[in-house]
Amino acid sequence: MATYKTTDEIIKIVEGLLGSISKPKYLKTAPQDLSPLISEYVVINSLPVNNNVMQKCYVNVNYHVKDIGPGKYDYTKLASASQTILSALEGVTASSYLIDFESQETIGEAERGEHYTNMRFSFKYINK
Repeated sequence: MATYKTTDEIIKIVEGLLGSISKPKYLKTAPQDLSPLISEYVVINSLPVNNNVMQKCYVNVNYHVKDIGPGKYDYTKLASASQTILSALEGVTASSYLIDFESQETIGEAERGEHYTNMRFSFKYINK
């Protein structure tokens, strides 16, 4: 019988692979009452997973950084974070899953005074 993974289980696997990042990590969404003292944090979420023998879903790793001025993003921190995330996840293979880099973009959130790098990875899980 196959052992299917849920999106919750998949984002927990990705969170574990990002252990080298010491900033706070949140699954699905950041808390509404996030302390203004937190200048960098990570949100990990996913799109739906299918129920095939080889399950596939897309996982988003969003690294948020406070702006250095009104509407002015911190290029240095975001670029460094993108490389760290890419190094931790690109081409990861285990006995039952494979992770591939799909896309990246920088998105602004003016109401929060921050920008984030959105990195999307495909996660393929082989049911056994």
